[in-house]
Amino acid sequence: MMNDETEKFEQRLTRQPLRPIPREWRAEVLAAALSAARPAPRASLLETLNQQLATLFWPHPKAWACLASVWVFILTVNLSMHDSSPRRAEKSEPPSPEMMVELRKQQLLLAELISPRESHDADRPRNFTPRPRGERVEILTT
Repeated sequence: MMNDETEKFEQRLTRQPLRPIPREWRAEVLAAALSAARPAPRASLLETLNQQLATLFWPHPKAWACLASVWVFILTVNLSMHDSSPRRAEKSEPPSPEMMVELRKQQLLLAELISPRESHDADRPRNFTPRPRGERVEILTT
């Protein structure tokens, strides 16, 4: 049934004479064809970045805005607490003789603790003299 209707419609179309396109439309049609044939202008870097950020932040933009404001606050506080005055090494007094004596005692104690200790008989390794294998076989067979 559907096929019969389409055939009748096509037959009616073939019987109708073709009318010429109005001249006023020619310029519009050609302009539309030229614009479709040209490549689309490339988006600027800023537009591309804006589009990427919008897709990233889209699910929860208010949460991202709050997080950004918290980071700005933290950076502001951190920079405001930064001490910009140059630090100078203050000249200190030489150590007192008592302090020098105590430091020398500590150095001697440290050297005594670090020095190698005397080895005892139990710590010495036993001398091992390898025997020929033939003797070992005799011992096992006897």
